[in-house]
Amino acid sequence: MCPDDRRRTALQHRFVALDGFDVLPYDKERPQQPDLLVAAIDRECVWVAHRIASSLESVHAPTLLVVDKPFAELAGVMWFGAQGIILSSASDGELSDTARLVAQHATVISEEILADDRLSMGKLAFEWSVDRDAGSALDALSEREREVLELIGTGRNNAEIAALLWVSSNTVRSHVQRLMRKLGLRNRLCLVIFAHELGLVDLDDTVLSGD
Repeated sequence: MCPDDRRRTALQHRFVALDGFDVLPYDKERPQQPDLLVAAIDRECVWVAHRIASSLESVHAPTLLVVDKPFAELAGVMWFGAQGIILSSASDGELSDTARLVAQHATVISEEILADDRLSMGKLAFEWSVDRDAGSALDALSEREREVLELIGTGRNNAEIAALLWVSSNTVRSHVQRLMRKLGLRNRLCLVIFAHELGLVDLDDTVLSGD
């Protein structure tokens, strides 16, 4: 999903070599029903990837982004439904594990990306949603909604959050939906980025989500 054929071909070869993965040919006229969409992107082809992903929305498959390095426009790419982001320098084992988790609708983001200054300026994920101050939006959340946001930021899934807060998973799911609606953020990955950008979560406290 990138104009750079070498980048795309290299990624295809990596997946072909991994056990348990079949690479399907891309056909924009008659898209197949994959378990996972994988996009190799950089800042030069970010909008091309966005257009391709938009044309495949009917496929309803989770998307994994593979990037050479973090870049500011990456926040915008999350808006076409990505559930995972990993660096291309990751080992084959890390790539395989991440792809399997995202295919199961887990939310996965590499530590190197969360720790990168370009994605921790307090506004990137938020500025793609609504035109108002991130701090004001945070202040509009209830105490419980903020608690849930912080736990989402640590990577915990709904069941884990429910156990920590002594509520049902359905209650947590409702809180998550309200958070996305109030903040104007499209998915759980955006909530994770937002929580880290505003310093609500310490990177040392972040775990891998199983949601």
